[in-house]
Amino acid sequence: MPSKRVNQLNALLQQKLGELMLTEFTFPKGALVSITRVETTGDIRHCAVFLSVLPDTFEAGVLSLLNKRLPFLHHELMKQLTLSRIPTLHFRIETRGKAVGDIEKLLDQVKAEMPPEKE
Repeated sequence: MPSKRVNQLNALLQQKLGELMLTEFTFPKGALVSITRVETTGDIRHCAVFLSVLPDTFEAGVLSLLNKRLPFLHHELMKQLTLSRIPTLHFRIETRGKAVGDIEKLLDQVKAEMPPEKE
């Protein structure tokens, strides 16, 4: 369980990165990018930033763009935040929501294959 300090840092990083992504990045037309969660290690050295990218076809391009601009993001966070250490950012695609969607599709498929109930 992360400490209160780490949870506060996660919320702050999510807010600041979201603002930077809105103002400083131009994503491909038709792509919707959002930060779903941020997980920082207890020693504040590394931070996993989980992204939701719609449609899925833009995932690789968005990750590539963000990874190319990592030094810029790190520099901006250093300017905006008064922290002794800014964690190293690692961007990842969120998979939790996709798993839920896959389960729902399977349940719908099973429901469609079941014989109708008799009254």
